[in-house]
Amino acid sequence: MIGPDRTVDEATLQYLAQAFGRRPEVRRTSLFPTNKPESLVVTLDTDYYPERIDDVSLELRAYTNGDFHVSYREIRAGDRRRCRWGRHDQPHNARDHYHPLPDAETAAAVNRSFVTDLTRVIEETVLPWVDERVGTLWESDTN
Repeated sequence: MIGPDRTVDEATLQYLAQAFGRRPEVRRTSLFPTNKPESLVVTLDTDYYPERIDDVSLELRAYTNGDFHVSYREIRAGDRRRCRWGRHDQPHNARDHYHPLPDAETAAAVNRSFVTDLTRVIEETVLPWVDERVGTLWESDTN
């Protein structure tokens, strides 16, 4: 139990762990690790990325009230970059919002409108963004 109206949606995170586990670009999934007991952590295979990328992961949190957080983290030569998609009430933006690269700063957040189902948010928003990011990184490596 997270709070009076926010309980971890274990069923959704278990389903997503299984779905990610079948994807070739996923190196490992970790459901409810001890250091992040509310999360599914998905480590992506850096073989899909340019050599300068050391680590890439997604962290997903889902709650039974419909709230969620999905973070993308990328590490290269010690430099951390991240962005985050979120659905939760807070004072800085609409309930659905996105915090862009390079550091998912609150001040840079922009309002978004996501479909209701988190699995569809992953399929229609997050994974296409990750694919585009991989392409951008490869393009910038050849310039």
